[in-house]
Amino acid sequence: MVGSGYFSRTYVDPKNADVVYVMQTSTYRSLDGGKTFAAWKGEPSGEDDHVLWIDPNDSQRILEGTDQGAVITLDGGKTWSEWFNQPTGEMYHVITDNQFPYRLYAAQQDSGSIAVLSRSDFGMITYRDWFSTGAFESGYIAPDPLNPNLVYSVGWYGTVFRLERTTGQIATVFAPGAKYRYTWETPLVFSPRDPKALYVGTQYVLKSGDSAQTWTEISPDLTEKTPSAKPTGVITTIAPSAVQAGEIWVGTSTGLVQLTRNDGTNWNIVTPAELPANSNITLIEASPTDAEAAYVIASARNDSHPYIFRTHDAGKTWQKIVTGLPDAGIARVVREDPARKGLIYAGTETGVYVSFDGGEHWTTLQFNLPIVSVRDLRVHDNDLVAATYGRALWILDDLSPLRQAGAEAARTNAHLFKPATAVRTRWDNHPDTPLPPDTPHGDNPPDGAVVYYYLKRIAKEVTLEIRDAKGNTVRRLSNKPSAIAPQPKNVPDYWFAPAEALTVNAGLNRFVWNLQWPHPDTLAYSFRGTPLDYIEYTLPDHAIAGNTPVNQPPGPFAVPGSYDVVLTVDGQTYRQRLMLTLDPRVHTSQIDLEAQLDLAKQIDAWMNLSYGVYHELSGLRAALDAAAKKLPGDSQIVTLAKELDDIQNGTSAVPGFGFVNRDLARFVTMIQSGDMRPAKSAVENSGVACSALKNDLARWRQVNQEKLPNLNAVLKQNQTETLRTVAVQDDPRCPNQ
Repeated sequence: MVGSGYFSRTYVDPKNADVVYVMQTSTYRSLDGGKTFAAWKGEPSGEDDHVLWIDPNDSQRILEGTDQGAVITLDGGKTWSEWFNQPTGEMYHVITDNQFPYRLYAAQQDSGSIAVLSRSDFGMITYRDWFSTGAFESGYIAPDPLNPNLVYSVGWYGTVFRLERTTGQIATVFAPGAKYRYTWETPLVFSPRDPKALYVGTQYVLKSGDSAQTWTEISPDLTEKTPSAKPTGVITTIAPSAVQAGEIWVGTSTGLVQLTRNDGTNWNIVTPAELPANSNITLIEASPTDAEAAYVIASARNDSHPYIFRTHDAGKTWQKIVTGLPDAGIARVVREDPARKGLIYAGTETGVYVSFDGGEHWTTLQFNLPIVSVRDLRVHDNDLVAATYGRALWILDDLSPLRQAGAEAARTNAHLFKPATAVRTRWDNHPDTPLPPDTPHGDNPPDGAVVYYYLKRIAKEVTLEIRDAKGNTVRRLSNKPSAIAPQPKNVPDYWFAPAEALTVNAGLNRFVWNLQWPHPDTLAYSFRGTPLDYIEYTLPDHAIAGNTPVNQPPGPFAVPGSYDVVLTVDGQTYRQRLMLTLDPRVHTSQIDLEAQLDLAKQIDAWMNLSYGVYHELSGLRAALDAAAKKLPGDSQIVTLAKELDDIQNGTSAVPGFGFVNRDLARFVTMIQSGDMRPAKSAVENSGVACSALKNDLARWRQVNQEKLPNLNAVLKQNQTETLRTVAVQDDPRCPNQ
């Protein structure tokens, strides 16, 4: 194998020396020992092929490594496996928009650009949730803050594209021409203070305020201290301030940091004095909370040391802040968390790091993130977004523990962190047969409110209660796993979520409340309505491998409002307030949501009642069968047995407790299928089922008050064990009655 470190590696077939492969933007093959070559594998625009392995025992089996991932052929290149099933995206930068759910925008090496949702409405993030912006592989992307259908991207040769999502058309809105110099990672960014101001960097900063129709130079050549005959420098990063209007930080390939505080009228060089010679400014972070503060990230050729500098006086002085970072790990990005002073994040060639003191000291924040080059980070609301070069895009959900971490939590035996505001969303709206578990996908964020608690040591008993504004207990959980129905299921166990239980580990623990009240007790019935001795999952509700609820229908959704989270650890209680808001895309009133909750809770109560009585009847029926063996042919036993069957199951015309439970399960599922006031027809028909329940209770009450005592007298006379009677609950209050 010969060739350069990047391209033109050459491979020879181990079985035939005349077959030669050369790696390039496509793979070329020669069948005559290198005299002639033809493109053998590749695509328009190039996929950048780099390495090849040919099976020494079978030349038809070939493994190829490309910019997109690894692909395999078993027939000498006639057909290939795909690389869409590998999370190997090489992302340069990432930015997010202000929609809900928000999108991540990133360009990737030789694989097209990505605009992907941070959470899917279909349970997991798949091909259904992304589109391409048309950006060049290393270009910046800038979604329009005022129009979610417009997305600007850096294209080939320093151009700027605009995607109009309503038509799918990509138009060129800036063609730089020979006057302007551009770089591999040409910066493009909207001002966080002026949503109409769009900036692009060449050797000048250019600004547009009219949807990129016209552009104005607002700077001189910022890449030189003094003009030269043949300048080559380019602007590599532009960072408008979110705090002060007109403040813009700029970094260049020539190692200069420039600052304007009046939107380009005047520029000053504020380069850190300790910057290594021949440095390239790769990124600048303008503090989102302090107009005087900024962070500069630099790199130097053939130098793997991290270079991060911080200023608190608008560039007059700088401090190098790399203590705790790997000595051999190029720094790529720094982002400041606007929610806590001194909390900043860094991406390096080996992973993500966090500092709680403004960069004075760093510690790893790796968790389950692979060891990979982290090229960019974004703090979006309560999330930290990472663009990696080789492992695609990642999100660290919920920064609450980091924002609240401190000495107080470490001093106490336990600490309950204040939960972030939760949003009531429908985690999985997919109505069809679920996608197979091995479908390439990203994970949705946690389904509900995330509760973090710290334990100094392993606890013996931990409980958690969620209480509404009236003090009602919505859910109560403990470190003992919740019970799971013992019946077999008609789908494999790998589909189902594990039993809910609080962890008791020393250190940080997490529990996700699914925003639901307890689920109702449900009897097993088939799609056609016949009783089953196993559980049939008829609907694909929430059907995500490893996350599908065992108990269906689920409990009613909690309504938006204020809730108390009460954690008890070995007898000591801790409290925090939790705010629950509605999905901003939903415009149902609070009154309607409360009507939905009230009816769902009412139906669940009827289901629990019918479920309990159904099993009471089962117990009585078993005892009656035992009595029948001792008094065969007794007319009272025969008559009562038939009546019990009618009360327990019944018919569609006169449903017993079992059929009532079945019908109510259907109605409560329908009522909770979306965020809306219950439909009149659903209310009316649930009322019909409630009336049937009242009728069954009346018959069951008569059995216990009259017929069982009469039969027990006979049993007693025959020295046979009497049957137990029960106190029947009061009738439910049915709608419109």
